[in-house]
Amino acid sequence: MLSKNVHGYTVRYQKKARKGVEHLAYVLSYNEANSLFQSALNTSRKIKFEDRAGRNFTLKRKGIAKFSLKKRKGW
Repeated sequence: MLSKNVHGYTVRYQKKARKGVEHLAYVLSYNEANSLFQSALNTSRKIKFEDRAGRNFTLKRKGIAKFSLKKRKGW
């Protein structure tokens, strides 16, 4: 399991979800990425999103400022 700090949040992920972490860290603006993290913290714990290439991911809260990211089936 790999780990990366993305906008102040610790994200744990497997190698196949690397593109999702890169999307959160480098493609989305701080505000766009932060809204996904805040939604996972405040509403449902799991947030589904896709990157601009159409790959599907799930961001899941694991604690305060800690998340896991998994690639879902699809592209």
